[in-house]
Amino acid sequence: MNIIILSALSGIVFMFSGFYIKNHKALNLLSIILLLGMVIGGICQLAGYEILADRYNNMIKPSPYGVIFFCVLAGLAILYMLINRNEFHKVGKHLGEYYALIFFSFVGISVLAQFANLITMFLAIELLSIPMYLIAGTAKNSLKSTEASVKYFLMGAFSTGILLLGMSFVYGSTGTFLIQNIQTFLPELQNLYYIGWVLIFTSFCFKVGAAPFQFWVPDVYAGTPTVFTTYMATIVKGGSFLGFILIMQSFPFNEENYVYFRYLLTVIIFLTLFIGNYGALNQRSVKKMMAYSSIAQAGFMLFVLFNINWVAKEALMYYTISYSLASFIIFYAINNMGKGNYADFAGLGKANPILAFSVTIALISLAGIPLTAGFIAKFMTLSIGAMDENNLAIIILGLIMAVIGMFYYFKVIVQMYFQRGNPKHKQQDGMTNFLLLTSVILIIVLGIIPDLLTRCLNTPMW
Repeated sequence: MNIIILSALSGIVFMFSGFYIKNHKALNLLSIILLLGMVIGGICQLAGYEILADRYNNMIKPSPYGVIFFCVLAGLAILYMLINRNEFHKVGKHLGEYYALIFFSFVGISVLAQFANLITMFLAIELLSIPMYLIAGTAKNSLKSTEASVKYFLMGAFSTGILLLGMSFVYGSTGTFLIQNIQTFLPELQNLYYIGWVLIFTSFCFKVGAAPFQFWVPDVYAGTPTVFTTYMATIVKGGSFLGFILIMQSFPFNEENYVYFRYLLTVIIFLTLFIGNYGALNQRSVKKMMAYSSIAQAGFMLFVLFNINWVAKEALMYYTISYSLASFIIFYAINNMGKGNYADFAGLGKANPILAFSVTIALISLAGIPLTAGFIAKFMTLSIGAMDENNLAIIILGLIMAVIGMFYYFKVIVQMYFQRGNPKHKQQDGMTNFLLLTSVILIIVLGIIPDLLTRCLNTPMW
């Protein structure tokens, strides 16, 4: 309960801070302090020091894994805030409101990490989503930003309707919303029950940007101010996948329905990987390429659903960390490289060696090159799918798609080091260089010592 209360209080603090704090550096410092407080609150919760303990009324179920994942996301958010500390005020004047929306989205993540019934899960998804609808439209002078906000809201409302319909079907066939009891259904309502689960699965596919419900991702990511696109593509995606794996572990798998689920998941992974990679290959904008790349990355993350166990949960956490670290670097570069087209990166290797080196390591990590965190992340997720010999075809496809992904990632590297140009970029200060190189070091260390995360977290599962 600690993380829920602290997230909500942090959002409320920022709702009023805009009236009294005008300095953007002070607001950023405040955000870092509050995020650190949320991490400490989560650690205290894991240690048994909890506010309002045992007063959940079947709404919240304390989850060590969920709390640890939340702390990881909050830790990543601290790095996100530090790297982008000078970017928020460029979007508009309402800085306090921007930070408030981010922290209110963390309320959704905190609830999504610990839901005990379907109603709580629904509320968590809405708490996570609604602030993002508003954030997408924060660039008041941009029609693309307004379009992104409206499109995100309309598509999100559609997926919410699908989720509610699925929940109603599950409730109608079980008579309960409690997660611990929804595995038992009336035999005569078996079809209704499974249709409900398919609808819930479909809704989460939309939230994480998986095919065939990925159509909103490129336009929303492209229209949203880049500093907020970074947050949506990393922290929000990680929180959505957290809810996805936690709800799917409650599905009553047996030998018969697992076969159908495997077929469904295989088709979705195939479409997600294909659409993401094909779309990324045909982009002139690096930001648009990263939008399609995020779809492809979601395809790899979906492999954890083939066998939801301790290893799968750990793989999801690892993938989220590796993907987020790389994305922070690349989106920062995009935000400071003119329009963010491929041509804008020409000559960056000579003009700004530190930024170019950081972007290079981030790109090869996303491509899954050995000795990077991205390679270990892909290896872990594909290994989950490989536990079933019937998944051989989709595993091979995943490897092929990883190779294809190298092409559009390396296009940026070629521009930076092998094309002449005079990139219009803003030289980052010493602090930003330190943060970029820190992210690079983390990417390499996690790639060389893959069990470091396990040793540090010693993740308990429920």
